[in-house]
Amino acid sequence: MNMQKAVECVLWLIERGESNMYNIWKMLFAAEKHSLNNYGCPITGDIYYAMKHGTVPTDLYSIAKSDKKGIGFHKEGKDALVAEKAYEDGWLSDTDLKSLEFGYNEYKGLSFSEVEGKNHEEPCWKKNYIPNTSVAIPFEDFIEHDWVLEDLRGVAHRMVL
Repeated sequence: MNMQKAVECVLWLIERGESNMYNIWKMLFAAEKHSLNNYGCPITGDIYYAMKHGTVPTDLYSIAKSDKKGIGFHKEGKDALVAEKAYEDGWLSDTDLKSLEFGYNEYKGLSFSEVEGKNHEEPCWKKNYIPNTSVAIPFEDFIEHDWVLEDLRGVAHRMVL
């Protein structure tokens, strides 16, 4: 995971007016999915898990649950994320920002039950969710179009990580 990019994504969403941790995780999921399907790469590289209430970026979730300060944001109360600094331009590409905008718009203004219901309709959540467990969702399960998956498989052996 690119920690700085992940933090900047959270800060960007907080600056847009979203502070609910649950909604932020779903917005990030939608952004990652959008980026994979449209640009062939994830934004943060965080691993998403299929959990009871939907998809969750596990590293960011662990950071938020730790209540540590000084990372760029921290959790306050039950489920609010608070920025400790302003979003910093330069960490996110134009396509990252387009995908974040997409994710933000997918879930903004929705109630908990609306967000949960929408996220539970995601094919990759349905495929990977097992009650009373947390299961990692492979990035290939985010892909909606066979041609994107085939293109990525075709270049994967040449990618340098």
